[in-house]
Order: sequence, then C-alpha cells, then structure tokens
Amino acid sequence: MAGRGRDGFPVPAPEASLVRVCDLAGRPRGTGFAADEHGTVITSHEAVDGLARIVLYAADDRTCVVPAEAVAELPGTDLALIRTEGLALRPLPVAARA
Repeated sequence: MAGRGRDGFPVPAPEASLVRVCDLAGRPRGTGFAADEHGTVITSHEAVDGLARIVLYAADDRTCVVPAEAVAELPGTDLALIRTEGLALRPLPVAARA
C-alpha cells in the first residue's frame, strides 16, 4: 500500500497498476495503466499502432503477450484499450476534485 487517501481508506501503490508496453523484440513503445479489475489496460494509440502482438510488462516480472485482436484502437482520442489476462493488476485509483 502506498498510503491512505483523504477518506482514510488505503491507496495502493501506483506501480501495482502500471505496465510497460513493448513490441515482440522488447523495444519500449509506451506505458499503460489498469482501468478495471477485468484486465483492461489503457495506453496511447501510438504505443500499439501497427503491432501484430504487444508485450506488456508489469511489476514483479509478470508479462502478457497480447494479439492485435485484443486491442481496441481509438485513434481519434489517441488511446487504445488492451484486454489482458494473468497480470493481476490493480486499477489505478482516479479521483475528481470538486
């Protein structure tokens, strides 16, 4: 745990939510973060554009190879959603300030 939020509840360390996005040769393409408990990772469109397979590296040397079919590219927003399995990522906590 990274600490406690304003409401007093524990806040996980951000590293538990982050991945490195690489091509099959291991060249870095970008980073991403877990959006939910189901393994959805959000990254930039640029990080996945043109790749047939994507390799995600999480904390503790966990890896996941993802085919292009598991990627929803959203070039109009410069985002991509990646469906992953086996990384056991925690969603990145996001809060809005009033």
